[in-house]
Amino acid sequence: MNFPHKAPRLAGLAAIALALALAGPSPALAKLDPGGAAVVETATTSPACPLARIGAQLVHCDSLTGAGVRAPAWVPER
Repeated sequence: MNFPHKAPRLAGLAAIALALALAGPSPALAKLDPGGAAVVETATTSPACPLARIGAQLVHCDSLTGAGVRAPAWVPER
């Protein structure tokens, strides 16, 4: 019986595996931040629109907030 050589097949599989490995994402390179003046904006809240509750729901400026969690009793009711 005459068996074909497996070397060409293995070389082809190795080449495909290498190509797939190199085609993947490479690690990110980080640069040192030189620093400098950074602009920092402060968050402001509107005093005309305080946090309140309606029943057990937190409300801020006619918008339900709190993701459905029950509002604590110390929050004033609207």
